[in-house]
Amino acid sequence: MKIISNLLKDSQDEWLVQTTASLNKINPVVDRIMEDDSVEGVILTNKEGVPILTNTNLISATHCGPAMQRLGLMAHRGVTEIDQFDEVLVLRLKTKKLEVMVAPHSEFNIIVMQHARSNKKMAKNMKRN
Repeated sequence: MKIISNLLKDSQDEWLVQTTASLNKINPVVDRIMEDDSVEGVILTNKEGVPILTNTNLISATHCGPAMQRLGLMAHRGVTEIDQFDEVLVLRLKTKKLEVMVAPHSEFNIIVMQHARSNKKMAKNMKRN
């Protein structure tokens, strides 16, 4: 993982300590996700969508982070319109080539990009369930 942003600012030292503690808790999970062969990239962003850690291209992470943050916010608003006591746990977006999962957290978001599963595999898994 590459550290992208300069987090050391006098007014944000407390935030940095709290975020670092949260990242230390989530780091083993991210490492386990990255071991999967189908995973192309993982991006951790702050709550504004600015990349903090990534194993992808910096330009891609800089564009993807805010876009996924906005999409997650729209999904959250849509869900609360339906049921104000419900919340979005994971947002999953599937394209022809990729599946993108966004897991929101109070201090950061985790974005995972992986190769899209073929429809045959998905149909087989659906039959099992």
